[in-house]
Amino acid sequence: MTPRRARRATPRQVSAYRAKAEKGIAAQIEKDVQRKLARGIQEFAVKSMNTLAQEGPAWSGEFSASWGFAPEGRTPQTPGTTGRVYKYTKNDVPIRDVERFVKDGVSRFNIVNTADHAGIAIDEEEALFKPIGIPVKEPVQEGYGRPDDDHLRYQIGQDIPSGEEPNSFITADPDWYVTYLLGGGLQKDLSTGFSFGFERSGS
Repeated sequence: MTPRRARRATPRQVSAYRAKAEKGIAAQIEKDVQRKLARGIQEFAVKSMNTLAQEGPAWSGEFSASWGFAPEGRTPQTPGTTGRVYKYTKNDVPIRDVERFVKDGVSRFNIVNTADHAGIAIDEEEALFKPIGIPVKEPVQEGYGRPDDDHLRYQIGQDIPSGEEPNSFITADPDWYVTYLLGGGLQKDLSTGFSFGFERSGS
């Protein structure tokens, strides 16, 4: 029996096969890029929220546990625990949610604090307040103030009169939030998060 010769693909078939292959490759590349981007976003969000929790005031732990990550325009869910400086993990920024946002084309995200007194804690508002109990963080300056004292947080950028440093600074330096945003802390967390996220995704 004479073996049948394989039929050669026509130019149209070759073109169709190539287009299909290229489409599959492009889809896989897009999927890989989205996965790496989502990992980078997750790593950065966790890193940033932990830095904010450590740098900010922490009398009861409520403020430190009220940071959350969400697409712009949405209110994030936050742990809301008290009594300690909260330690954020990847469970607080589920990768499946981030991957879904990225896949849906979401490009703007926010890290916000949902505590009622957040404006005061980041020194955006001036206010007197009475903390309850002992600070959950070690004082920056030992012996500065007592838990039952009135505590004043100045507004961002406001000059502090000489000799009138608020004793609420024992758990957070003045203008700590602006310092984080503009002093290199935010950029460091962004660089570390994305570097680690992309390295992890590529492994």
